[in-house]
Order: sequence, then C-alpha cells, then structure tokens
Amino acid sequence: MGARRSGSTATSALFAAKCSDDDDFGFASASISNNDRRTFLISSTLATLPYLIFPPSSVQAASVPVQRAVGSAESKCRAEGNCLENFELDGAVGWNWGGTDRCDASNPLCGPDGRLRDTPLSGKPVPPKEDGFIITHVVELTLQIGSGSNADISTMKLGLYGQQCPELVKEMIELCSKGGLVTSKDLLLGAPVKLGTGGSLTYIVPEERLEFGVASQKVAYAKSIRKSKAPEEFVPQARPGGTRLQLVREEQSSRKHDRAGLISVPKDGIGYGGGIVLGKDDEAYASAFQITAKDVPDMDKEGRKVIGQLIDGASMDLLARLAGSPTRKLIPGQNGVTVEDCSVMSVADLVAESDK
Repeated sequence: MGARRSGSTATSALFAAKCSDDDDFGFASASISNNDRRTFLISSTLATLPYLIFPPSSVQAASVPVQRAVGSAESKCRAEGNCLENFELDGAVGWNWGGTDRCDASNPLCGPDGRLRDTPLSGKPVPPKEDGFIITHVVELTLQIGSGSNADISTMKLGLYGQQCPELVKEMIELCSKGGLVTSKDLLLGAPVKLGTGGSLTYIVPEERLEFGVASQKVAYAKSIRKSKAPEEFVPQARPGGTRLQLVREEQSSRKHDRAGLISVPKDGIGYGGGIVLGKDDEAYASAFQITAKDVPDMDKEGRKVIGQLIDGASMDLLARLAGSPTRKLIPGQNGVTVEDCSVMSVADLVAESDK
C-alpha cells in the first residue's frame, strides 16, 4: 500500500469566477484566462489564491480547544495525583507526546485529544490580506507524516511577500528552490542547502508554532548521494554574511505575529535561528523558518520577521493538525514529518503558464 495523500484541491472554476476582482487580491498578476489546458499544479495553486479574500465557510471554522490526550500510565498518575513523584511529566501537564494508546498521528482523522475524529480537524481562517501587501511567490511544501505504508502525504502552500521583504524572501526562495541556498561556492566538497533534500518539521511548540529546516547538512548530503554518511571532506554551507546579512538586518517585519498561518524567519534571516548562541555550521539551517498556529506576541519580542502566509484552507487545516501532533516523540509509525519536496514559482510565472 502506498502513502495516503490528503487535502482538498480547489477547482479552477472558483478562480475563474473571481478573476475579475484580481486587482483586489494583492497578487503580482494580471487577469487570468480559464484555460482547460492548464496543468494540475497551476490550476490548483491559482484556484486557492481567492481564499485570501473569499474564504469558504469551511475555512472560517476555528479549531475548538480540547484537552490533550495522554497514555494509560499518565492517566493513572493524574488520577492518583503523583505524576511528578513518578516522573510522568507528560501526565503532569496533560500532553499527548508519549501515549501508546492514542490514535496514529499519520491518520488525518487523528485529533489532538488522541482519538479518531469523524471528520478531519478544521484550521483557523486564512490570514486576511493586509492593505498594500503583494504575494509574489508561491511555495509548495510536500510533507510526509509518519513512515512506511501508513505514511500520509499532504501539501502546504505558502505565499511570500516579495515586495515588502525582498531580501528575506530571496533567501526563502533559494532554500526552497531546486538550486538551493549557497553561501560559499569555493568549497572542496559541499552542497547547496535545500529544504526538499533533508528538510523536516524540526520542532513543535504545541498549539503555537511549527519550525522547519534542515537539521544536518551532512545527513542531507548523504541522503542525496544514497550513502549512510557524508564523506569526511564534506564542508557544510556557513550562515549568510557580509552585504547579504546587512541587507537582511535592515528589513522590517511586514506585520505582527498576530494570527495563525504566518511565515516567520529569525531577525537576522535564515541561518540565524536556534537561540542566541549559534551552533555548528552543519546545523545552521535547522531552524530556518516557523509558521504560527495562533497569535504569538512573543515572536515580535524575539525580533522575528513575518515574510508571508499560508494561502488556502487546506494548508490551515494541515497546520492545525501538525500543531497538535506527537511527531517529536519517535513513536513507531509516527516518527516525524519530513519534507519530501519543495517547489517555488512566481505568481507572474503561474499566470504566464495558465495562459498558454
């Protein structure tokens, strides 16, 4: 059995019905014809853009807070009131990271309470368009949740504010493109940093934010050449510096971290996440960017910068699902969320392709 693929695709007719209002979307595009020959990728991506100002009722449904599930051991200690004494920390706070009797997180119907739902979890509304904001590029993240035959394949779509944050968006585009992000071309043996090669959901703050990145450049390179480990001569890409770093530092956040579905990068740009003390170059891109699962004012205090947003209801639903999943614990069959592919296209290119 192959991996399950979840998520809905909006129809091209939805976009065609709204294309006359194109100037109101805040996208760098001209009018779009309803061409039946458009590719699946282009039609599905363009069709979801109207969600930003014409969200369907299903997109508007907010997640209902629920008590987080725990396993039988945690439940027992909570009933007896001795979780801390018995070092059952998950039970003490009511988190579901270790419960063996919870549902499989790779199942789209598995809810934050650890029980199967009748219908998939609905996310919060797509972030509304701010006045003057222009989405110039669309990134598609293809994520694999779990592993083996039970794995689920889902897609998350990100819109980038290329006019508001050109330098920061440039870094994001390089990270997500086939060419990858390169800071040094003179390495004896090196490779670009690519989110689509070795990228993963590296950290979850439950119900608050998700973090994506490349945990180890060496591991990612070994995977790309189908080896168990990278050669000793391999040198990872360093963090951006020089003029490039200065330009990124001068850019301001496009908006506050005041709702779910916003794309956020460290104040000094991609490569500078993970705290005050910078780690080894091999792990420099482990905390590349984050996605808010709610309003998080602390991210403003951290100096982080918003460079984009999720653009459709299916992506918001997936965000809600991942923010409540136990993927940080290596439960058999639920051992993480990996980035299987990452592609980026400019809205202008999407429009040109759709008109062919």
